[in-house]
Amino acid sequence: MTDHGQKILSCRNVGFSVQAPGGQLDILKDINLSLNEAETLAIVGASGSGKTTLLGLLAGLERPTTGEVWLAGEHLNRLDENERARLRRRRVGFVFQSFHLLPSLTALENVMLALEIAGLDRPRQRATRALEQVGLSHRMAHYPRQMSGGEQQRVAIARAFAGDPAVLFADEPTGNLDRNTGESVARLLFDINREHGTALVLVTHDLNLARRCGRIEEIEDGSLISGQDGAQSESGRERFRLVDKG
Repeated sequence: MTDHGQKILSCRNVGFSVQAPGGQLDILKDINLSLNEAETLAIVGASGSGKTTLLGLLAGLERPTTGEVWLAGEHLNRLDENERARLRRRRVGFVFQSFHLLPSLTALENVMLALEIAGLDRPRQRATRALEQVGLSHRMAHYPRQMSGGEQQRVAIARAFAGDPAVLFADEPTGNLDRNTGESVARLLFDINREHGTALVLVTHDLNLARRCGRIEEIEDGSLISGQDGAQSESGRERFRLVDKG
């Protein structure tokens, strides 16, 4: 949509509810936010606050109960499930806390498979280049069980950006890693953001990771309660001190 200019992602008055035994449960309420091309955004909040649900709505994995979502110029509310899946394959990359690699495939094959499903050309060449960029040129023929957690997450990151997505969604990408390995993976994500111009949306409990983003949005009880520059200011440390306990 041309009226969004450089915006790659936006939502307007978004809510999400489910039916529970006690009646309707409102998980998200009146969410408004946007993200420009190559921008970085951290979504933080206590466990159960709705941050992962919001990520799913922004990525088109779920439809909002109310409100509207745009992704890469497409109005997600107007797309059916198959159309949203095609858009994700072409324009979106995902990195999760669990690596979700297929154990029977090598690192190269795991990355190639995602490209083949998306219908992109030269899958072997693209996958090889992506694995080289994450420092795994020597691991391409190895299976996930033969790699460390950090190496598996690097394969997952290579798979996520090999197709040159417009947006990379990362849900607790360092959650299963030790501090040093997590720092290496975080640095890689921001390198990809800078080098490829890929917008980055992080859901994280790690405030040091969140503060490396250009913006921080906090969710509390399903509502956005603040926007904060990612700079490590005293006010930023004070405002988000409770989130770290989540």
